[in-house]
Amino acid sequence: MKNSQLFIAKSEDHGTASPCPASHVLFSLFSETAKPSQYTEMDIDKDSYTKLIILILQFLDEENYKESLHLLEQESKIFFNVNYFRETIVNGEWEKAEEYLSSFTKLNDNRYSMKLFFEIRKQKYYEALVRNDQAEGVNVLWPDLKVFLDLQDENYEEIFDLIDLKNFRDNEHLSRIVNKESARAISWGDLKSLVEQNPTLQDKLIFPRLNQSGLLSIITLICPNPGKKTSIKEELIYLILQFLDEEKLKGTCHKLEQESKIFFNMNYFGEFVISGEWDKAVMYLSAFTMPDDNQHSAKIFFTLEKQKYLANLGRNDQVQAIKILPNDLQDNFLYKCMDAASLRANLCDVLKESVKSNPILQDKLKFPAMDKSRLLTILKKIMDWWIPHCANSTTGLYKSNISLVNIPKVPYLCREPMIVVNSHCQEASALPVPNGLVFHDSSCCNDVSLQAGMKSSEKCGSRDNTYLADANSGVYGKSTEKLTEINDPSECQALVLPDTSLTGGVTRLMYSCSGDFILALTQNATHKLWRWYCDDQHSSIKASANVEPQLYQPSSRLIMTNEIGTQPENALSCFSLNDPYLFSSSGGKISIFNLETFERLSTFGSPPPSTTYFTFLMQNIFAIGLDDSILIRCFDSKKTIAHLKGHQKRITCLAFSKNLNVLVSSGADAQLCVWSTNGWEKLASKFLLSKGEMLECPVVNHIEFHQDQIHLLAVHERNIHIYEAPTLNHSMQWVPQESDLPITYATYSCDGQSIFVSFKNGCIKVLVAKTLYLRCRINVTAYIPPGLSSSEVYPIVIAAHPFQPNHIALGLTDGRVHVLEPLESEGEWGISPQPKDGEGLSTASCSAVLE
Repeated sequence: MKNSQLFIAKSEDHGTASPCPASHVLFSLFSETAKPSQYTEMDIDKDSYTKLIILILQFLDEENYKESLHLLEQESKIFFNVNYFRETIVNGEWEKAEEYLSSFTKLNDNRYSMKLFFEIRKQKYYEALVRNDQAEGVNVLWPDLKVFLDLQDENYEEIFDLIDLKNFRDNEHLSRIVNKESARAISWGDLKSLVEQNPTLQDKLIFPRLNQSGLLSIITLICPNPGKKTSIKEELIYLILQFLDEEKLKGTCHKLEQESKIFFNMNYFGEFVISGEWDKAVMYLSAFTMPDDNQHSAKIFFTLEKQKYLANLGRNDQVQAIKILPNDLQDNFLYKCMDAASLRANLCDVLKESVKSNPILQDKLKFPAMDKSRLLTILKKIMDWWIPHCANSTTGLYKSNISLVNIPKVPYLCREPMIVVNSHCQEASALPVPNGLVFHDSSCCNDVSLQAGMKSSEKCGSRDNTYLADANSGVYGKSTEKLTEINDPSECQALVLPDTSLTGGVTRLMYSCSGDFILALTQNATHKLWRWYCDDQHSSIKASANVEPQLYQPSSRLIMTNEIGTQPENALSCFSLNDPYLFSSSGGKISIFNLETFERLSTFGSPPPSTTYFTFLMQNIFAIGLDDSILIRCFDSKKTIAHLKGHQKRITCLAFSKNLNVLVSSGADAQLCVWSTNGWEKLASKFLLSKGEMLECPVVNHIEFHQDQIHLLAVHERNIHIYEAPTLNHSMQWVPQESDLPITYATYSCDGQSIFVSFKNGCIKVLVAKTLYLRCRINVTAYIPPGLSSSEVYPIVIAAHPFQPNHIALGLTDGRVHVLEPLESEGEWGISPQPKDGEGLSTASCSAVLE
């Protein structure tokens, strides 16, 4: 954008700019040379500016605006996202990796930077050689690597070796490469070390630990009730767009317009038309509408594609091309083609009218009129107000001691009235908010007076107990949504899987990857397998509560039974599928079974120590949890690759992230550990400490990665936690009501949108994974017939179907397996409620945190 007026709706373009209904306060533009330190007029310093950038980065990440996120990282240069940089390397996106790195450091900044660029270009060259693409290799070598020859740095000799290389297998580095994945993993190990040691990057590698939705909470505090046509989140996006425009962060600004879809920037779109950049114009337009949406969209796309076609032709070809167009499309384009500049100017006016008449775009064309420097001012005022009133402050506390970590979720904020006045807004009116919080319609606006009018005893430092982890919702503050409860079999689809004998409680349960069978392991070391078949063709179908499966028995009549260890009462059962084989243990040796014949093919690993858990990391590499350590073994060679020590008690669970290439282990010592597959070093280790449980360490019973391969679910008998790998930053926790405890198990749905939690009282609770908000409670009476129900019968384990996000199976203490689905008319479990204004998640500052 050339100036701030690209955001201001002129009367001839979009009509008169409307008064701000809520947070609409447009930043005026600083001069081209303005820096954050020049905010003297507003008394906003560089620290406030940096805090705001960090909060915006958090918001973009939480809303999954990934392209905007990484562009802002590059344009602001405040945070170097190591995980994103790693993704570009692992995916072989060398240009993208170098572009990202170049935003933070230049090749000749220091020897670490020089080495970083060299390693990226060298790996790119290696892969060209491995593909036997000598031509591409030469293109990469010159000029990408030639610059290092000119500099005659420490890489000088290595470059000459590359030039003289005739056979890539003659090179020591290349000879060890099995495939490009392993090569990139090795390369990333070197690059990661260089990034961490680089003095230019060192202060940009750690992102502050924040309460969730920090910036959104601030805006919610100021504007608890936006205009009818916009939500708080949309209001915030407008403010962010203003800030980005003012700060000349153009790439992020326009990418966020596209990802958020709330504002179609006509002037930005027009720039592409005037300059004849038709592909960019189409790409921008495509973020908001597609050709088949309506006739208006179809016409705009057709016009752009036609101009692109004509632009690609020579002058004579243009004349001929226009002649063969239908008469109603020829118009006077032949004349206009003689003057490209005039054509584009006229075309811009035509497209503007088409955009204005398009119902899909009409409500996205006006950008609200707003006061100067709004978002920075809001943050500054909030921080100034927060320090003396809401930070449990002591005498002599200065604002330099307050970081973003101290900014709370909305429910933590003081029960103090505040009035915020916006010069662009209508007369403010009082708005009701939860628990006596008195706000006025601030509209997130102008110079503010954040007034404290409550007794000191009511300050935020002394929280009301009713706002500590609400028993039902897992959020702060009482929910007014009516909870969906399922009490009767008629309110859901429930099926008890057929069984010929009950042989102890079900300790492990899983679906096949294809979803056509379910496998259970019982306490007496016996396996059971149920398959779903079509009645007519006897072929497999997906598991369903509407169709009863068959308890599978092969013609051999064999039963898959594990060896039982010398102390069966202390043994942990575990198994893992590596199709078509089952690896399983019940305290004794690990058995390998053929799932078609039930034949035991082999056993290995004589205890002690006994196996407590294991999982496959790759096709032939698996991790084995023991009483106090972890073995990494190669199945093909039967060799131990690594022996990981760090836990003081038995391993309870293992979880592997393919995207991060890390293994996470949980133990009976209440510890979580993160191990890198590159050298098997320990990356992070934290202990779970809970209030009232300091003397007896809580056991983390189960851990599981979300489908994003970053967020980690950890299950304890009194609460569940969400962490972020590989740092193990604590994201949020959920605490159920006391009468339901203890928790027996919890697992993500296949789409990662829900978390199913089982309890010893037999009930199942369904949570919204992103917010940990309770959406449904399935009571035991809904799936266990009265004749089978007792206080001793409850779920031990839950298995989520691999394709159907609302389909689960429960393994019970009596050995039965039950399958549950919502009614077909419902489609999903309960409602998907959103937290009310004034409510927030339980975060790392509440009753259970990792230290």
